[in-house]
Amino acid sequence: MPETNWDFNETGVFDWIERELKPEPCTSEEFVYNEMESQSGYSLPVIYQPFDAGNKWHWSDRGMLFDFLYSTDGEGKKLLDFGPGDGWPSLIVAPFAREVIGVDSSEKRVKVCTENARRLGIRNASFVSYKSGSSLPFEDNTFDGIMAASSIEQTPDPRKTLKELFRVLKPGGRIRIFYEALSDYKGGYERDIWIVGMGNRTCKLVLFNRDPDNEYALQYGLTIAMPGRELTERLSDGGEVSFEKVSVSFLEEIKGIITRAQVLKTIHPSAKTWISWLKETGFKEILPAYSGGMAAVKLFDLYTDDNRPSDLDSTDEAIKKVVRIVTGLEAPVSLDPMITTVK
Repeated sequence: MPETNWDFNETGVFDWIERELKPEPCTSEEFVYNEMESQSGYSLPVIYQPFDAGNKWHWSDRGMLFDFLYSTDGEGKKLLDFGPGDGWPSLIVAPFAREVIGVDSSEKRVKVCTENARRLGIRNASFVSYKSGSSLPFEDNTFDGIMAASSIEQTPDPRKTLKELFRVLKPGGRIRIFYEALSDYKGGYERDIWIVGMGNRTCKLVLFNRDPDNEYALQYGLTIAMPGRELTERLSDGGEVSFEKVSVSFLEEIKGIITRAQVLKTIHPSAKTWISWLKETGFKEILPAYSGGMAAVKLFDLYTDDNRPSDLDSTDEAIKKVVRIVTGLEAPVSLDPMITTVK
């Protein structure tokens, strides 16, 4: 059982959960991904929402498309999307690739991705499942490139996962890694709260306890027989849910309607750690590089409403040139930037 007696555990909430609820350790798909109809909340441009050229977030999404495409040298190639969620970025990259295969440890996510591909009429993208922590269901040297978006750190052993990705990548092939480092949470954001709706009468309260210095996080998931809206109201402070509202007394009050308790430990390497692991795995080139998504956002801000591209095709044309340059520029490791690596 993971240890939780950290110095910043001032409220004793995590100790109470361990002692009173004895949460069951689980994998990330067991924790939440098997229960979500949409991992993105149906927010993804093109996949769920019509593209809006006046929306900065939609520009960022297109920037990330070309980031993954160019960083993997994936145009017209066979690509793997490791951990596709709702089909991102596989379904937006697919029109530019020969074939994209998404692999996920959650059968629910595979089902959602497959349905999204069918609905969008995308025929060169397919999705398969595998057992978390096991070997990937592919032969050695299968893929020209691999896209991994906030997914490797969701596996039980990220170092082992890197070795599997190395195995199925062709010599000279590239992996582009987007990851969640914990450095951004330092200074008071280590603990957090998230409420996941699970139907009309049930929700899941997720409590985060992050340790940025040691590069891991614990997530406690409490399934509660209470509508998500009601729990949100009870834990809101100024209109936003607040971790500080989750006290031991509150948990004691609702203990009788907590139907399940889980704990998930995830490893969140910094760029420095990723680079060390990639070298250890055998990758011959490693480039911490700037993000195409961020470049697209900055480009958006350079336009006015009057001269900004107004449709998807013209937006893509504007973004492509910038992203191709930016993703080849080395970024400081201290920024925990995206990483491109070559086998």
